Amino acid sequence: KIPHAAGSAYAMKIQGDKSIAIAYFGEGATSEGDFHAGVNFGAVRKAHVIFFCRNNGYAISTVCSRQFASDGVAPKAEAYGIWGLRVDGNDFFAIHEAVSKARNHCLEGKGPVLIEAMTYRRGAHSTSDDPSLYRSDEEVKQWEKKCPILRLGKYLKAKGLWDDEKEQELIGKTNEEIPQAINTA
Repeated sequence: KIPHAAGSAYAMKIQGDKSIAIAYFGEGATSEGDFHAGVNFGAVRKAHVIFFCRNNGYAISTVCSRQFASDGVAPKAEAYGIWGLRVDGNDFFAIHEAVSKARNHCLEGKGPVLIEAMTYRRGAHSTSDDPSLYRSDEEVKQWEKKCPILRLGKYLKAKGLWDDEKEQELIGKTNEEIPQAINTA
C-alpha cells in the first residue's frame, strides 16, 4: 500500500489535482522493502503523499528496539530528504494538526511527509497472537490511562460538549448498527 499511495499521489500531482494520498501502516512495515521503495519514489517525485505510521511499540510481537536501530520511525524521513515528525498518537488534536500541516506541505510542492504517531495496541495483534508472551500486564495498565477515546471524551465533557447521557445514547445506537451492518455484509 505504501508504493501504491506514492504512485497515486504522483499521478494526482501530474494531473494538477489538489488532493493528496495517505498510507497508514504500523512501524513493522518500515522494515519491509515496500516502505523504502514507496517513500523513496514519493520523495524523488515530490509526490503529494503522507506516510502515516502508527507506532505502537511492537511489530506484531517484536519490540521496536529489535526491529530497527534508529530512534523510532520519524528520523528515517531524513534519509529520503523529506519532512518527518513525531506526534502523540493518542491526542486527537495533535493528529489533526500534524495531518493538516503535512497536507499543506505536500500541496505546496515540498514533497511527502512521514508522520510517526506514538500510540499503543492494548489488544492482541491478531487472533493467533498472545501479547502476554512479550509484554507485562503492568505495561498494558499504564497505557489504559492514555486511551485516546477516554482522553477526547474528558476534553469534550470539560467543554460541555459531551456527557454521560449522550455517550450511552451513542453506545446504544452503535450496538444496534453493528449487527445490522454485519447482516448486510
